[in-house]
Amino acid sequence: MGSDSLQLATATIRDLATPRFIADLPDAGEWLRDLRAAGVRQSGPALVLALDGLRRADCSPSRRFSVLRLLKRPVLKTCAGLPKPWVTPLPLGSASADDSVQRGVTVEQRLYWLMFQNLNQALHQFDRCYLVQDEQQVQRRDWATHNLFRFFGRQIHYAALWGRPLPENAWRDLHDLYVYLLVRRMTQGTHHGHPRSGQDDTNIDNEYKKLLLFGLAAQRSAAGARSGPFMAGLEEWARRTVLEDPHGMYGDVGLYVVEVAEDRPPRQLSVPLGADFRGWVLVPPAAFLAQLERSARDDERQVRRLPENLAQIA
Repeated sequence: MGSDSLQLATATIRDLATPRFIADLPDAGEWLRDLRAAGVRQSGPALVLALDGLRRADCSPSRRFSVLRLLKRPVLKTCAGLPKPWVTPLPLGSASADDSVQRGVTVEQRLYWLMFQNLNQALHQFDRCYLVQDEQQVQRRDWATHNLFRFFGRQIHYAALWGRPLPENAWRDLHDLYVYLLVRRMTQGTHHGHPRSGQDDTNIDNEYKKLLLFGLAAQRSAAGARSGPFMAGLEEWARRTVLEDPHGMYGDVGLYVVEVAEDRPPRQLSVPLGADFRGWVLVPPAAFLAQLERSARDDERQVRRLPENLAQIA
């Protein structure tokens, strides 16, 4: 890219990165048209800067929700068009610290992370400002909750598909979100004074458990976690999965655990569960564990065949 083209691209990104509609929504149409015309290589960085600016902006929770609703579609369309790493997928979380520093996160990952962070910020701000919420406010809150799980799902699917490290503290943010929703549900008793309105509790639990199961499977086999049989069974397996209180299981071995204070997906303990453990014991259905073992065996067979395949190519 020549110096003139580089300067033009930089100027375009800078202009798009300071959207006036954070303070004045009627300007959104023109900004979105400019964003579409710029192409994904410029709209990607521009959206990163815009979302980072929104995260730092001092605005009402209603305005924050409105802007995020407006940005969701451009973010998804831009992410769909961004170039992919085209690297060999690795088990989720297998990259070393040096690998993570060297490879970093891509623009697409950054966009998913920023959407999650902004939605999380909007949710907490909304709850602080509106202790009692009307039906419209409940719907806005449900929209934020639904998309929080969706954008986290996009993060871990991307990491598994392209062998990329997750942004730091991504899993801890998810655990914190679920604990926040769980505690709020227990203390509220109803949905903010509106019985039977708002996001269904079972949906929140299932969304969290689906992400946990995917994260657990992707550690064993990134390819297996993306396979047709696994994705087809994930919804039902999540419904049948239980998050157990660890009390009474101390000293047990081979348990699958969710450590809510740690930045990692569920894992199987190789040592007895200690009394200082903080989190839940994850109890997936037998069908899920059987699929997990099949995927791991398939990966082992592919690794054993790798020298033969390389010899044939040579």
